[in-house]
Amino acid sequence: MGMDIKQSSLICGFTLLELLLVVSIIGLLSMAALFSSWQGTNINLAGQAEQLANDIRYAQSLAMTKGQRYRWVETSSTTYQIQNNSGTAIILAQGNTTVTLSSGITFGTLTNLPNSLINFDGTGTPYSNTTAPGAALSANAIIPMIAGNRTLTIVVAAGTGGVSVP
Repeated sequence: MGMDIKQSSLICGFTLLELLLVVSIIGLLSMAALFSSWQGTNINLAGQAEQLANDIRYAQSLAMTKGQRYRWVETSSTTYQIQNNSGTAIILAQGNTTVTLSSGITFGTLTNLPNSLINFDGTGTPYSNTTAPGAALSANAIIPMIAGNRTLTIVVAAGTGGVSVP
């Protein structure tokens, strides 16, 4: 029944110092893994995609309330504008006529928008050109926004002009 000193030291387990050291190392490794996989641009990308979707909705709303055409126009790989029927950029809520995407975010290749714009008539119907009556969108318009290896797409529905960020 008696245990010698050698056996009892094997049964006792870890000292508090050893346990704290192991927990600290696991914590440090977890933090390193978290920060290496987290990218601040992912948050910026989601916010920027929502802002773009809202600005496209705003262009459609303007067209419907004023009874004239308004359009969203990609002016470069990192900028866009909302323009009236004559092509004059309007001042947006940010106080500028041109919106510049956040650093590290760009537009990808637009799908079903050969003129890099969406033009809305007084009923809110989306068109892919600026001529009247114009060519109504025959398929959903896709506007990809890219940050690093992540892409978010804004979809404008053909016919209704409904905007979503799936």
